[in-house]
Amino acid sequence: MKLDQADRRRRAWRLPPFTAYLLAVSGWFFGFGLQTTLFPGVINYTLQAGPERLGMAQAALTAPMLFLLPLAGVLAERFERRKIMFRFQLLAAGASGLLAVLLLQDQLSYALLVGYALLTGTAGAFMMPARDSAVNPVTRATQLMGRRALTLQKAVIIASLVQFAAQIAGMAAGFLAGILGPGPLFAAQAAGLLIGAGSALLLPRLNRSAPTGEPVLQSLSDGVRAVTGSNILAPMTLVMMAVGCLIVGGGFFVIVPTLVRDAYDGGYGLLAFLLVAFWMGAFLANVMLARAGSIERPGRALMLAQLVTVVSMGLLALPMALPALFVLVFAWGLGGGVAISLSRAVVQENAPRDKVARVMSVYQLGLFGGMPVGAFFMGFVVAELGPRLSALVPMAGLFLVLAAIALLTPILTIRRLDPA
Repeated sequence: MKLDQADRRRRAWRLPPFTAYLLAVSGWFFGFGLQTTLFPGVINYTLQAGPERLGMAQAALTAPMLFLLPLAGVLAERFERRKIMFRFQLLAAGASGLLAVLLLQDQLSYALLVGYALLTGTAGAFMMPARDSAVNPVTRATQLMGRRALTLQKAVIIASLVQFAAQIAGMAAGFLAGILGPGPLFAAQAAGLLIGAGSALLLPRLNRSAPTGEPVLQSLSDGVRAVTGSNILAPMTLVMMAVGCLIVGGGFFVIVPTLVRDAYDGGYGLLAFLLVAFWMGAFLANVMLARAGSIERPGRALMLAQLVTVVSMGLLALPMALPALFVLVFAWGLGGGVAISLSRAVVQENAPRDKVARVMSVYQLGLFGGMPVGAFFMGFVVAELGPRLSALVPMAGLFLVLAAIALLTPILTIRRLDPA
């Protein structure tokens, strides 16, 4: 059988398909972890902007996903996913490298930073469905090579572990921005993205599942209907929409960085360590999930994990010593790690086989589409109420959404499947 160029490259490097996939994931999320610390830090400490401008800039970072994710899901099924991953990681690397140059030459402005955010958000919109839908065929390819024990749920959990570890490494490296300045760290982010791009080229050929003659709008509507018509996929997407808007967009993007600066008089280092504490909790949660094996009732575990987020947001409203804040954020990460992995696994398992990328793009649209809305509005809420009192808004909002989902949908009765 004739090998394609990627197969020859992978065999030359002696990389199994799943290993190449994990390297591509780690390269992207190392850069993403660095950005999580550096981007709000540049706004808060380099540009000295207020919470309103922080919220608007964070919204620009995820706004492209609101408009592009459904289209990106269709393209991920019609074109080579490894090439999409390569090209858009390369685009993100170029944007990070340009930002590093601007910072090193002291020529960065708020407008240029927003431009970087829009460009990076566009790359992320196309990367996400290509990367997330690739885990299914990569898992099947790995099983065909003899690793039958690698189920889809286990593959998603392992990929999440690698994601969290790479993010933690990137966030921890963000501590150095207080010593070296953010410019060299954005250059390091570009390097991580380049590694991820090169690893994507080592992936095997991933079959296209959508018929190429089908109109794009028809493919888009089919993906949306697959989600809205499912009593499992629809509530999962609604929960992620609430988490994206209230918790990530409002809590992580605005409340936590402002709390670090205004309540604890902290800088890059404190923000980096707090984010590391969260993702260390998420990492440990996924280690425990991997050891536990398959979760037969993932819906129940997911809802309990989201309740941890509700309680954590409420406790952020209370004045507390810095060590107590670290314990709270770590516990929040434990719940968040379980929720992230199980929700992805449930969606992957219940999506129609020929619509995985489209379904994943709609699901991710719920999460990442909510982020710019939450970041934009919570910027003004935090400016008016302060970071502590503002934490009660996402707490109450997420609790109401979870209560409605638990009462009106069968999410608590979902059982594990494994189509791989």
